[in-house]
Amino acid sequence: MDLYLKLILFFFISILYFWSVAGYGKIITNKNSNYFETFFEGSIVLLILNYVIYLTFGANLIINIIIIFIGLILNFLDKKIYKEITYKNFLLLFLSLFSILIISKTHEDFNNYHYFSIYEIFNHNLRIGVSNINGYFIHSSLLTHNQSGLVLPYFDFKLVHLPIFLIYFSTLGYFVTTLFEKKIKSNQVFFLLLCIFILLIKFNRLSEYGYDYISQFILLIVFYKIYFLSSENSEIVKAILFFILAVLIKPISLLFLPI
Repeated sequence: MDLYLKLILFFFISILYFWSVAGYGKIITNKNSNYFETFFEGSIVLLILNYVIYLTFGANLIINIIIIFIGLILNFLDKKIYKEITYKNFLLLFLSLFSILIISKTHEDFNNYHYFSIYEIFNHNLRIGVSNINGYFIHSSLLTHNQSGLVLPYFDFKLVHLPIFLIYFSTLGYFVTTLFEKKIKSNQVFFLLLCIFILLIKFNRLSEYGYDYISQFILLIVFYKIYFLSSENSEIVKAILFFILAVLIKPISLLFLPI
C-alpha cells in the first residue's frame, strides 16, 4: 500500500512541476501557442532564474519550494486558452507516458558526473575553479540548474530526472496535439508521425538518453517550425528561442545551426 501511495504522490508532483514551469512560460508565450510550448519557454525563464540564484546567494529547500509555488500561481491565474488541448487530454497523455518514467533506471552517465553537478549547484553558490577538483564539472549542462531546483524536503534528490522526462513528454505532446490541428498538410502529418514513432519506439526509457538527446528532441520542433511554419513570424521567434534552449542544454547543438 505504501508503494501505491508513493506512486500517486510522484504522479501528482510530476504534474504540478510541469504546470509550475508552464506558469513561467506564460510570461513570454502567446494565446496561439501549443500548450506544451509553454514548458519549453518556462524552462528558459526558470534556467535563467536558477542560474542567477546560483551566482548570488545559492539554492536551498525553501527557495526551491517558493519558485515552484510561484510558477503554479502564474499558471492558474493566467487564463490564456491554448490550441487543441484541455486539462483532460493533458492528463490522459501524461498518464499514458508516466510508466516510461517509473520503470526507468538512470542514464549511464548520471552517477559519474550528472549527480555531482546537481549536488554542487544545490549545496554551493558560485565557486570559481571547481572543475579543477573534478574534471566532470567541465561537461556539466546548464539544465542541472533546473534539476537542482527539484531537490525538495522528503524527496531529497529523487525528483531530479523530471526536467529531462518532461522535455521528452512535452516534445511528444507538441507533436501529438499539432497532428490533430485542422489546417495541416499531408507532408506535415508524415513528419509528425515519424517523430512520434521514433520517440515512442526508440526513446522509451530514461536510460536511453541524456542531455545530448533531449537537446535534439527540441531541435526536432525547431526544424518543424522553420520548415513548415516559416510564414508566421511568431513561429520563427519561438524556433530561435527553442534553439537557444537546446544550446544551453548541450552546446554541441550549435553544430545544427546550418541545417
